[in-house]
Parts: sequence; C-alpha cells; structure tokens
Amino acid sequence: MSSPTDIFLPPTLPYPIKVASLDVQLGATVQRGTRLLTYSFLYTSPATGSKPETRFGTWDCSIEGTVESWKVKFGDSISAQKAKQRPIICITEPCKHGVQIGGLCGLCGKDMTEFDYTGFSDASRASIQMTHSAFGPTVSLEEARRIEKETADHLLKSRKLSLIVDLDQTIVHATVDPTVGEWIAEGEAWEARQAKKRSTTPKDAASDDDSDGTASDAEDECNPNWEALQDVRKFRLGPESFGILSVPRGTHKGKGKQKLIENEGCMYYIKPRPGTQEFFRNISTKYEMHVYTMGTRAYAEEVCAAIDPDGKIFGGRILSRDESGSLTQKSLQRLFPCDTSMVVIIDDRADVWEWSPNLIKVIPYDFFVGIGDINSAFLPKIEPLAPTPPSPPISDSEAPSQPTSTPEEREQAEMESKAMLTQNSIALEAQVEERPLAKKQEALLESDGTGSTTSPGDQSPDHPKSDVKAAESPKAEKVPRKALLKNDDVELQRVGYLLGEVHRRFFTSYDNRSPEDRGKKRRPTLTRSKAHDVTRIIPQMRMDTLQGVHILFSSVIPLDTKPETTEIWKIAHMFGAQCYTELSSRITHVVAAKHGTVKVDAARKRGGIKIVWLSWFTDSIALWRRQDETPYLLDDPSATAPSSSPILDPHQISSDPEPDADDWDVEPAPAGSASLELHDIDWNDINDEVEAAMNESDDEDDAMSERSSARSVSPTTSPRMKRKRLRSVTPSDGGTNGVGDRQGDALRSPLAKRKKLAASRSGASKLKEAVTADELVDTESLSDHSRKPSPLLPMPLKSFEEGAEDDDYADDGDDEDDDWLAHELEVDWG
Repeated sequence: MSSPTDIFLPPTLPYPIKVASLDVQLGATVQRGTRLLTYSFLYTSPATGSKPETRFGTWDCSIEGTVESWKVKFGDSISAQKAKQRPIICITEPCKHGVQIGGLCGLCGKDMTEFDYTGFSDASRASIQMTHSAFGPTVSLEEARRIEKETADHLLKSRKLSLIVDLDQTIVHATVDPTVGEWIAEGEAWEARQAKKRSTTPKDAASDDDSDGTASDAEDECNPNWEALQDVRKFRLGPESFGILSVPRGTHKGKGKQKLIENEGCMYYIKPRPGTQEFFRNISTKYEMHVYTMGTRAYAEEVCAAIDPDGKIFGGRILSRDESGSLTQKSLQRLFPCDTSMVVIIDDRADVWEWSPNLIKVIPYDFFVGIGDINSAFLPKIEPLAPTPPSPPISDSEAPSQPTSTPEEREQAEMESKAMLTQNSIALEAQVEERPLAKKQEALLESDGTGSTTSPGDQSPDHPKSDVKAAESPKAEKVPRKALLKNDDVELQRVGYLLGEVHRRFFTSYDNRSPEDRGKKRRPTLTRSKAHDVTRIIPQMRMDTLQGVHILFSSVIPLDTKPETTEIWKIAHMFGAQCYTELSSRITHVVAAKHGTVKVDAARKRGGIKIVWLSWFTDSIALWRRQDETPYLLDDPSATAPSSSPILDPHQISSDPEPDADDWDVEPAPAGSASLELHDIDWNDINDEVEAAMNESDDEDDAMSERSSARSVSPTTSPRMKRKRLRSVTPSDGGTNGVGDRQGDALRSPLAKRKKLAASRSGASKLKEAVTADELVDTESLSDHSRKPSPLLPMPLKSFEEGAEDDDYADDGDDEDDDWLAHELEVDWG
C-alpha cells in the first residue's frame, strides 16, 4: 500500500484563518469535493469607517482516500507562511497516479484530464519526463526518485556509471555534400577494377589491355580520399526529416537539385571517429551509455544503427531534439531529474550544457573539412566559457518547478523554433548545392600545382623536341593528387583515458566510504556531500590541469573589460590557475597574443617567467593536460629576428624617435641591382644646397650671439645656470695635432665654436668629392665594424656627430633664454 499523502492548504485562502471545526473523522473515506474543515477569518470592508467582521469559509478535499491523521486541531490559527510549510491532513490514496501516459493514469487507468472547482488537476502530479521518447510516460517526483534509486543500485552492483554521449563532432561527423558520394563511387569502381585484374591471368590481362585499352596499374590512379572514406556510412532521410517543407517560399531559392531534395529527401554521409568501435568496447564495461543529440529522431536512429548495428551499446536509449524540448540547450535533468552524482557527459560543445560539472569537453571532430555540425547551424559560434554553479539538491517536499508560460509566449517560442529549423535547413540546402568539399579539393590541387600535368621542360623555347619527349614518356608528367580528408584523429584515446580515470576515482571513493555510510540507505539528494560524486571528481580533475600556475594575460583581454568578468579568466580558474592583472614575483606564466607588449618586455627583463603564446593555454585546456611550454615560448625578437623598429642614432638618449626621422628614410634599392648608379647625381646642385644651408645657419648664429652678449653683462645670474651641462671638446677644436690649445678651447664661447665648425664644413665638405662604386666597396671593407657607417656616405657620419653636439649647445641656449626670462621677471616684480 502506498504511503499517506500530505495535503497543504491552498495559497488562495484569506489568511490568517482560524480552524472552526474539523468536518471529517480519522479513518473516514473522503472523495473529491468532500468538506474537510471550516475556518473563520476577519473581513474588512473597503468602505471607509467600516469595522472588521468575522466570516466563515470551508475547505474541500481535492483527492480521494482514507483520512490517516490531522495536523491541526480546533481553534488553531494558521498564517500564510505556516500553511506553506506544514501539511494540514494526511490521506492514504488507493492510487497516487505517479505514472501517467496519454492523459490516463498508468497504474489505475483513471482519466487525468478532469478539472473542477477545487482548482487541482491530477495531471500536474506526474509532470517529470524521464524516458527517451517524447510520448513516453511522465512520473511524479516520488516515482522519479524511486526509479533513480533502483537504477543507481543496479549500476553500483555492476560497477558502472551513466554516460551521456553526443553524436555530431563527438563520435561521428556528418555531411550532405554529394561530392562525398562521388568520391566513394570512384573508390568502389577502382576497387572493382583492381579485383578484376587480380582475378584474371597475366596473359588475359595483357590481351585485355591491348584490346579494350584498359589503363595499366600505374595509370589507374585511385581517388586520394578513398582510403579515409572506406568506413563512411550513408543513408537517406525523407523531406520531413530534412525540414524542406518548413522553409517559407521566397526565403531560399533552390537551384538544380531543389526538386530532387523536396521529393526524395537528402543523402547523409556519416564518418565514425577513428577508434570508435574500440572506444565503445572498452567504455561499455564501465558505463551505461545514452545518446543525446541536437539532431532529429530519425537522424539519431539512423546514426546509431550505423555505429551500433546490434544495439548492444545504446540499447534504444536515444534522446533527440524532438524529445528534449529545446533547440539551444541540453538538460541533464531531462533524463536524471533528481540525482546526477553518477552521470558523465561527453560533448564537443560546453555552452549547450552551461559548463555542467558533469561534462568532459571533447575536441570537435572535423573530418569533412569546413562542414561543422550540420544539425546545429542555428547555435552561436562563440561558446561561453563560464561555468554555472551546481544546482542545490532537491528536497523531499519540493518538486521540480515547471516553466509556466502564457499562450503568447508559447506561440513566440514556437515561431523561434521554426525560424531556427528553417535556418538549419537552408544551411543543408546550401551545402548540397554549393559542394564545398569539391571546391576545397580543387583549391588544394591548385595550391600544390597538381592541377596541370605539363612538365617544366615543355615551356622552354630552347628545346624544340620537348613535346616529342613528353609524349614518349607520359609517366614522368603524372603527379599524384593530394588527399583533402585525413584519418588521423586520436581524440577518443584521450577521452577514454579521462573516462577511465573518473570511473576509477568514483569507485575507489565508494569502496573507501565509512562504515556508517555503508549501513545507511543511499539517499540521492545527499550524494553531493560524499566523495563518490562525479560532480566533485570531474571539477577536481580540471583543477589539477593548471594547479600551481600563476598567469598574467597580455593582449588577450580587451582594455575596456574587467578581467574578472571575462570567460578566459573564469575558465583559467576552473582549471586550477590563478590570474593576475599586474606583474609580480608570483607570476609563473605570461600568456600573450603578440610580441612587444609592456608586460612581455617587463617579464623578460625580470627573468624566471615563462612567456608563452595563447595557444599553450588553449591546448592545455582542450587536452586537460598541462603542455610543455618549450614549443609555445615567445622568442625574443631582439635575439632571433631583426627588429621592425627604426634604427636610431646611438647617441640618442630618449627612446622616442626624432620628429624628423621620417625625412631620413632610405628607400630600399630595387632587387637585382649589382652596382651603384652614381653617374646620374648632379653634385653641383647638392653643393649649392649645402652652401645655402650653411649661410642661413651663420645668420642665425649672429642673431643669437647678440642676444647672448646682452645677457652675459647682467650683474645677477639665475640659479639654473649652475645646472648647465659641461661642453665636450669636438674633434675640430683640438687643432691639427689633436690636442691644440685646450685651455683656449675651454674659454672659447659657444658662438666661436659654432663659427669654427661652420668654417670647417664650408671649406672641406666631402660632398664636393666624386665617389665611385669601387671606392665605396673598398671603404666599406676597411671601415670599423662597430660604427657601421652608411655605405653611401662614409665621411658625413662625423658631421652628424658634430650636429648632435650642436644640438647640445642649442639646448644650452634654451637654458640661457629661460635664465634671462626669469631674471627679467624678478626685476619687474621688484
């Protein structure tokens, strides 16, 4: 006999109420609509000045059965909060209607669609759908817990866990491109020809070659993709599965094959991931597997028939988008509404699961290059990486809340679903019509130069007999085609290892549980606090990936974004790393997206920090294993490659380029020039320009000297004069012997020095001398390698150095201007 049912007061009563009478006795049989109790309450009229008056009401029974006990007594006052927390009466029902199907109770056959004035519907008592069918039975929360407990006990005895498996790009890859069918037909035809040749005798083969012109073994080339396509399965789905009928007219115009698709449907080609059968054999001993796919029911059944023809792996446990209730999200509670502590998920997309703690993310399988997931074209391309906190356990008194929606919201959701299915259908139609794989194969042939069989000798005009030679030896012109499709994926080996590790850790913790836990009955709602819980094991395995790694991101997170809110920051913490925004002694890794950032340069100067590309982080996350940093290290551009920055003057103190640096840019010489073309230069024009520049400089010096003389007679000096830099002695100040009168040079004014420099430039400028290319080569070979002078102008480097010193003097002049201005201000202010 079933347990008594607790009955609560409805929230619509005028609380607070007072129990006036209990209208049924213990052990009495009640029916739907039987009066259970009478209550009183105070009623206040909305009219002003009215006094509260006592009124009475009744509460009727909404179920049928036998009264077991009352939880209240005569005279008790009941508030709204108390009515919500405590039951009022316990009734034992002959049937709780915990399993319903098609509007009927699956246990007693009663109609569940009846609705009366009590406002209670028996259909709401079993709203949880646990089966893999959209039209399967629904169960109550109590029944769901009972079923899950029985399933868990069975799995524990078998030493197994539950595994939810995604199909597209996780276990298989699918396409509707007809190019695959043509390649398979070419391969099968080639296999048939080879079998026929092997079955005939050499004599017969020779006679066949002579008679019908059949190609020889060397000439009979197989399609390069045939080897990878040999295990591809194909099936055809009708137009209702393809979704063509739902495409509105005018939104997508079909071309030549549109009528064929509308009439006969579409051909699907399914490529199992390498190692699928071995993966299933090993994992089936540790997991009970369920399929959960975004594809249609018909598609999922055909794929499972291809990869599991005997039905031993999945056993009909298939859930598609037709039954899941959503086109954009997958729900673990759809199959396991109460307890998820023994459930593991493998999927290539984490966003549809909202980064569930039960998820092991798989690297997407992309065998048909560029095709993607043909059943989720409506899903976003960018996956959110942020995990969601685990939901709290369901208590005994609460049932999973069902989303309530208005008719308008349901209509809007239906329209959005149709729009997404239309988008997916259009993408499939475009794939059939545009044949992207054929285009990629042609592009591959063109990039490798295999599209043409013409040999290089045929294009030479010096060999008139090359055409004859090419005709005599056509075998030398044959270049083998390159395969577009690769059969080198090994992801299932990694996934199998992770699943085995989760299984091992779970049952190790289960076997090591305390004696007290062994004696207790397993409560699904309390398993989250135990060690043998998948929702604790998988996150811990993630944390072990980058444990002890302290990361500083550089050029990865946008500047206008708070780092703690970004997805890459959150996923780094989820995999055990600690992230920072500033460089410190704790940083172990700088994860950068480009060279030359401030953080990268500072970390390189500090030393002891591994500076790696962003791919090191993404590969470690994808593989759940910390990768060796050596292949991902950022090379020091100053040591391994020439810098792209302009070469600055070695005497320049500031790191900023000079404002006029662009005026000295030298355009690169054209490729292939073997000698310098100096005979076209008009040296007379150059000399005139230099002389004019020198004269202008002398005029400016005379004007500056007059101002400097006026300042030098001032009786007071500015304190800034004490901070003037010491002037260096230029080579021209040293006289002919390099020493000269150093004391006189020290006393000579800046104006005198500048005049002496100008005189030396105007009298002995090397620009007036003619230079040949041979002399430049000799000069370059004898020059000092440490100075690296320009090959075009070896001597004017001295003038540049002198000009740098002149700039120092000009700076001194600016200081003196500042001193004179300060002195004048002091005089004016008294």
